[in-house]
Amino acid sequence: MSELISQNLENNICTQPEHLTNLKTAYDYLNRLSFTINGTCNKTVELLAGDAVCLLGDSRMINLMLTKIAIHSLLPKKYGGFSRNSKVFILDAGNCTDVYQFVDFMKQYGLDTKKTLRKIMVSRVFTVYQLTHFLKYELSKAIREYKSNMVIIPDLLSMLVQEPDINIGEVEFLLTEITEALKEIPVNNKVLLISSISLDDKLCQSVLTLGNKVFGIFNKCIEVDKNKTNDKFEVLIQGKQGIEYVTVKKYMSLSSQDILTVTRR
Repeated sequence: MSELISQNLENNICTQPEHLTNLKTAYDYLNRLSFTINGTCNKTVELLAGDAVCLLGDSRMINLMLTKIAIHSLLPKKYGGFSRNSKVFILDAGNCTDVYQFVDFMKQYGLDTKKTLRKIMVSRVFTVYQLTHFLKYELSKAIREYKSNMVIIPDLLSMLVQEPDINIGEVEFLLTEITEALKEIPVNNKVLLISSISLDDKLCQSVLTLGNKVFGIFNKCIEVDKNKTNDKFEVLIQGKQGIEYVTVKKYMSLSSQDILTVTRR
C-alpha cells in the first residue's frame, strides 16, 4: 500500500475538522451501529450517526465490508444495527454495487430479502461531474426523501482515474467541490457517511496530493492491506476519541471469508 497514502491519513485523521463537534450526547451513543468484523468482540467497530468513515485499500475487501455494514445497519438495535426502520442510500460512484452479495448477507442475517431490499436505495453516477453535482445539489434532498440513516459512496476517487482528458486544474477544482459537499452531509443530515477509496488503480501523484483534502474530512478510517506473508489481510482501524481526539488504533488480521461469513448472535 502506498506509504504516501498511509502518511497522509495519519496526518489528516489526527486533525479534527472544524465542522465536526467534539462532544457527543448520550443519545448519539444510543443511536450507533456496532459492527463486528468477524464475530469477536475485540474486532468490533462502533460507528455513530454523524461519523464520516473511510475504507481504504483492496477494492474487493473494502466493498465487501461496505456491503456487510449496510445490511448490518438494518438490524434491530439489540443486534448492533440502527433499527428495523433504518434505510441506506448508496451513491455508486464506481459501478461496484453487488445486489447478489446484498442478498447473501440478508439471508445469513435472517432478514426478509424483499422487505430489506426495499430499504436500500441505489443511485448511480457515471462521470466525476455527475458525482460532484449529485453531492452538492441532490444528496441531501434524497436523504430527506428516503429518510436514510446511512449514506454509502463506494470508490470515491475512481472516476478521477478513469477520466482520460481531465487536467490537474480541473481535478483540484472538483476535489474541492466534493470535499466541501462531503463535509456537510453527516452533520447536517445526522447520518452515518461511509466511503471507500480503492488502491487497486494507481492514483497519480497529483491526485494523491490533492486527495488530502478529501481524506481530511473523515474522523474514522479502516485501512485494509494484503499481508505479505500469507493470504490474509492486515486491517488498521483509526479513530478520534475524547475531547482531545487522540488517534486510537486497532490492528487485526482477517481473511475474505471472515467478511463473507456472518456470525449469528
